[in-house]
Amino acid sequence: MLRSPECPLSHRGPSSEEVHNDATNLAKQLTRQSKEEQFWYPILIAFQDVLMTGDDLEVRSRALTYLFDTLIRYGGDYPQEFWDVLWRQLLYPIFVVLQSKSEMSKVPNHEELSVWLSTTMIQALRNMITLFTHYFDALEYMLGRILELLTLCICQENDTIARIGSNCLQQLILQNVMKFKQEHWTKVVGAFVVLFSKTTAYELFTAAASIYSKSPIPLKSANGDPDGRDDGGAPESPESAPVSEHLTDPPKANGLQNVEHEHEEGDMPSTSSTELEDYRPQADVQQQPAAVTVARRRFFNRIITNCVLQLLMIETVHELFSNDKVYAQIPSHELLRLMGLLKKSYQFAKKFNEDKDLRMQLWRQGFMKQPPNLLKQESGSAATYVHILFRMYHDERDERRSSRAETESALIPLCADIIRSFVRLDEDSQHRNIVAWRPVVVDVLDGYTNFPSEGFDKHVETFYPLCVDLLGRELNPEIRIAIQALLRRIGEVKLGIPAVQISISPRKSASQPSNRKLSGDPE
Repeated sequence: MLRSPECPLSHRGPSSEEVHNDATNLAKQLTRQSKEEQFWYPILIAFQDVLMTGDDLEVRSRALTYLFDTLIRYGGDYPQEFWDVLWRQLLYPIFVVLQSKSEMSKVPNHEELSVWLSTTMIQALRNMITLFTHYFDALEYMLGRILELLTLCICQENDTIARIGSNCLQQLILQNVMKFKQEHWTKVVGAFVVLFSKTTAYELFTAAASIYSKSPIPLKSANGDPDGRDDGGAPESPESAPVSEHLTDPPKANGLQNVEHEHEEGDMPSTSSTELEDYRPQADVQQQPAAVTVARRRFFNRIITNCVLQLLMIETVHELFSNDKVYAQIPSHELLRLMGLLKKSYQFAKKFNEDKDLRMQLWRQGFMKQPPNLLKQESGSAATYVHILFRMYHDERDERRSSRAETESALIPLCADIIRSFVRLDEDSQHRNIVAWRPVVVDVLDGYTNFPSEGFDKHVETFYPLCVDLLGRELNPEIRIAIQALLRRIGEVKLGIPAVQISISPRKSASQPSNRKLSGDPE
């Protein structure tokens, strides 16, 4: 068609467009369609129809490839109005089945749907990111729509789709990071606000009480922790294996955790529960959890799914904003807004972990095989928060320096809270917690020790007592070395003692035999 002089889209046609204008204008009047809608749309919608309905995977895959290859090759000539038509009628409908369970229920063969979701749709999602990146200058006005689509995918009841959605979100940012302006970053961080909101397990604080209601409480009415705390998660689909995998893995030292705060609930894939289960004394295991109805198990799985998805979001933030290019390009006020989400996640998880009665009640009602906890969410969100804020504080670029006071006011209180909480951990019953928090404590001590003189002197009265309290614990070498460096710096700043006059070995020997058990069980 494009090689035909008679086609209005032909680049080889006569130079005088008047010959074609009359016919084209008449066609517009009759059909009220643009040239692109008349000539491109039938071809593109045919490819889309095959990829949506084709029985054979390879046929669908080829139709999908041809569709996006055509868009990338010829889309440079499409006007914005035609891109809007393509988005509404051709591109977004590929993913409409994800919008709700009612949409999925319309599909007669669920086995075929599962295959289509895990193959063709995922390929389409990746191609969408490639297309948007290729035509960023022309399509940047669609960024909000793309982010909404990725949010829809991340909040699915299918772990594979959720993780692919998260990966595509990262690729979208990484591939376009040098093109983003202030308004783009505002939309990107806004998407994270929505994602953290949708993966906040407010229901954790109401699920135990709701069992006494005569009728099951709908998911949406059950979410809403009075303090706005939330817990993060991962995909929720009951058939999805990943949840149990996440919950079963032992907490890693710098593993990411759930996030809390002003976020809304969302649709996430369901998974297992080991990652939320807590270590507890053998004496507590005597009582077996109650039998759970199918409906209530579904409700519980939904909560667990959100928890796992929140972990996924914390991990995404950690990986993205530890990247040098992404960190360097995002404006400070947007990065601080993002860090606020991590802080809320930490506070939410901490509140839940400290409510032992609630956790035991959930266990007795069959929520999990053991009392749940949000250790990964609590320690992971705090670790990422501390890491990025210390980096911002030490950043000497003008844009970062201008927000240093705000960075400092966000950083110091949480750092102090982390050390206080660590000091209260019981070495007998909370060994997993201690292992998870050690590297975070080291990061806090090292970060503060390297403060510039003015900032260091300003907070000595906060950190010195905390440092002394730490000496009452059984400490591993990394924490001992971090404490040693901090005390040496305090001696230099407050007492004027040169570093060479401070002996290392006495400190080592003094801290090694410290085996005191501390009371307080935030679990």
